[in-house]
Amino acid sequence: MKKQKVAVKAPLWMQKNAQNFLGGNRIALLEQIGIHASLSTAAKAAGMSYKTAWDALNVMNNLAERPLTVAATGGSGGGGTRLTEEGKKVIKLFRIIEQEHLNTLARLEKTLGNFDTYLPLLQRIAMRISAKNVFSGTVCEITHDISVAQVVLQLKSGNRITAVIGNDSVAALALEVGIPAYALVKASSVMIANEPGTLSISAKNLIRGRITGITESAVLGEVVLDIGAGETITATITNSSVKNLALQEGDEVWAVIKSTSVIVGVE
Repeated sequence: MKKQKVAVKAPLWMQKNAQNFLGGNRIALLEQIGIHASLSTAAKAAGMSYKTAWDALNVMNNLAERPLTVAATGGSGGGGTRLTEEGKKVIKLFRIIEQEHLNTLARLEKTLGNFDTYLPLLQRIAMRISAKNVFSGTVCEITHDISVAQVVLQLKSGNRITAVIGNDSVAALALEVGIPAYALVKASSVMIANEPGTLSISAKNLIRGRITGITESAVLGEVVLDIGAGETITATITNSSVKNLALQEGDEVWAVIKSTSVIVGVE
């Protein structure tokens, strides 16, 4: 019984830069968006909370070469979320790979008999990370100091993000200008400013964006910025900060990130 259950439910994840990018639940969400043209309705149909669906969509669009969805606000047809042509292609590709994946698992089960030896592999594929912000980019600059280096990544949105890491990490990751890499930033490490030009701050990264979502809880709030090309930055700040800054959806603000809070990774 256990063997049959594994064969049927074996998870498939497509990864990019060692980060889970697309899985069956996220593809199901995209399919429902294609049907309903509404994130809230699609989330319900896919069995997700709106918050989970929102976060998943942001991760997918951040890691995709081109946006998989586009948001529409107002107009004669009202607001909504629609699939792009890229999103439709990704769904089709995933379903093809998924079917081949299931066929392979079925053949392995039949040939090997004991399928439990493949469980660790499936578990590794399904690993997740807690950081909200993961960006794909290209290393465009490396400046070495005595023990550390400043690494700059060019993002697909045209923005740049700078990280300060050890020289030993640069060597271990074999970083050099021109190679693809990714930047990872915890939402709690992102600050929000509406007029950074009036402040004297030491943070290296100032990225301008438009607020597309604000979620408040008892103490903390979550602010999501659209920074272009389907990329978003999520910041976790206190509710009092949301109120003090008078933040509202549609506002143009700045994400402030210390370079020491940025983690760099490669495939």
